[in-house]
Amino acid sequence: MNAFSASPASRCTALAALALAVAPLPAAAQERVAQFELGLGVKAAPAYEGSDEYKAGPSLGGSLDALSIGSINIQPGDDLGFGIAPSFRYLSERTASDHKILTGINDVDAAFELGAKVSYRWQGTEVFAAMRRGVTGHDGIVLDLGADAILQPAERTTVRIGPRVSLANEAYMDTYFSVPGTATNLAPYDADGGVKSYGLEMTVRQDLSDTWAIEGSLGYDRLSGQAGDSPIAKAGSRDQGTIGIMLIRKFNLRF
Repeated sequence: MNAFSASPASRCTALAALALAVAPLPAAAQERVAQFELGLGVKAAPAYEGSDEYKAGPSLGGSLDALSIGSINIQPGDDLGFGIAPSFRYLSERTASDHKILTGINDVDAAFELGAKVSYRWQGTEVFAAMRRGVTGHDGIVLDLGADAILQPAERTTVRIGPRVSLANEAYMDTYFSVPGTATNLAPYDADGGVKSYGLEMTVRQDLSDTWAIEGSLGYDRLSGQAGDSPIAKAGSRDQGTIGIMLIRKFNLRF
């Protein structure tokens, strides 16, 4: 008996089996991929914003290169066009016991800021905006704006250099730049939100392999507006420099 002479019930059963065989896998079985980088290094920076004293300490970095979950496909890495990625920053604690000029000013706990970064990249250039909110240490909001010229002098070498502008709301500025009447070495000052600093940053990255990379950074910021006028900055320095080096590990997870 061939298929054309089979009964209607038999033909329905065969068609159902064929449909199950060619049907796409359920969403739960679709491959999920996350490509990201984590970095650990050391950086020299002002002891606190507005300080003229420098100290070295550990630094952390990270970026999201690609995320694919079902119909969601985010690639903020080297692809041209728009990208979105997480943004975070760590600020060390600030205590009057370590800096006598701050006597009478409230100590500030170590702060961790978390937010998101939106970028747009075309050939040889990228612009970005990163907004973060303090999770610990302060509850202010910081907005960083920047643009980079992207150069590749060698196959595995990437150089980025460009201007930076940082803005902060009143909660942030009050935490780091206001001076209460209880201060013994500085005049009282009430800082409002606005432009916090402007400057320039350069990074040089060398990819050692498909998994490892090393990156050096050099930055300069000039405190301005309410931050630059603060007695904290005037007693220290409005000029803020950073230099660092970081070892980066690339990860490619499938789950």
